Amino acid sequence: MFIAVIIDEKLWEIKKTIDKKNQKEHKSEIDNELLEKLPDDQRQIISPLVILQQALEEYDNQIEYLIPNENLPSLLQIGKFDLIFNTAGKSATQNLPAHYIALFDLVHVPFIGSPMDSVSICKNKALFKSILQLNFIATPRFQMLKIQGGKLPPIDRKLKYPLLVKFFYEGIHQDEVTDQLAPNPKALSEILTTFTKKVKFSYVMIEEVIQGRKIYLPIIGNDLTDNIQFLPALEYLLPENTSLEDSLKLQYKDLNLKFLEMTEPLIKRARKVAHKAYNFCNCRDFAMAVFLVDEKTQNLLLHEINPLTSLLPDGKSALAANHIGIEYSDFLNDIILNALLRYDLKIRGKYSKRLKIIRKISD
Repeated sequence: MFIAVIIDEKLWEIKKTIDKKNQKEHKSEIDNELLEKLPDDQRQIISPLVILQQALEEYDNQIEYLIPNENLPSLLQIGKFDLIFNTAGKSATQNLPAHYIALFDLVHVPFIGSPMDSVSICKNKALFKSILQLNFIATPRFQMLKIQGGKLPPIDRKLKYPLLVKFFYEGIHQDEVTDQLAPNPKALSEILTTFTKKVKFSYVMIEEVIQGRKIYLPIIGNDLTDNIQFLPALEYLLPENTSLEDSLKLQYKDLNLKFLEMTEPLIKRARKVAHKAYNFCNCRDFAMAVFLVDEKTQNLLLHEINPLTSLLPDGKSALAANHIGIEYSDFLNDIILNALLRYDLKIRGKYSKRLKIIRKISD
């Protein structure tokens, strides 16, 4: 197949640098020697993309890299691609990831992943959490505040402090604007007052902070083809005596990773909840369910369903697949296989062989 791989612009710039070095050294592909010559920060960013490319080519695919900008629709139309493989996150799509996914439908090229409406729902936290409540799925209590003309709306008195203050643009959480912790009403008022001096109009979400465990549950497959599966759940372990403030600043790469048993009662419950949410949000092919477990009550709360979770080899889903012996190439191409089945496209070559293996294991 001929696959369009959508990548962040930062990756694109590094790749262009590598391509120039390839031409200079008369090399047809990126090798470890060339990667070692890159600065550390660039090598850490580009290495996962190199592994992804090798995994796709292992299944006899040809690929072309594209970035999400104003030229994307025309490039997709004239490219005669068989499939679109999107790795670009919301930071690469100006905080509007659903808009770019809508372009895939407009150009009538099959693509892996959830459609525009699903991404819009899942990435709009207030909308998603409201839908959870309507479907009787527990989630941390929250309130969406409309900031307009410097006026602060009344705060729901039922909310328990501390509260996490999150800033939004067009319904999408802005990672570049740091979340802030409000331990009491006075601190919350100060945070919001400072924010209203900088913007004339915006939305802010205040959400109860759940102190306890955070569990990630990767989902693969489609309800339409009745093949939804779960990879092992993951949990990052915080150092002992970590304060609430420090826990919000920690990077995953600095924490120990633990895989949870599929048979654990908590994970069984999480899988049922995630399956329900995945389906009513119309997610496709893959996603990541994120749960919080209250350390006091042991209540299981669904925090989010992320339909744009990373598929790169250093992502949580790939790590979970590797934990149960699924090689990265098979993990990645199994997701493509799910998309091909969903589109009812003809399965050829190594995908056909892989499908026979999967069905034999299932039987």
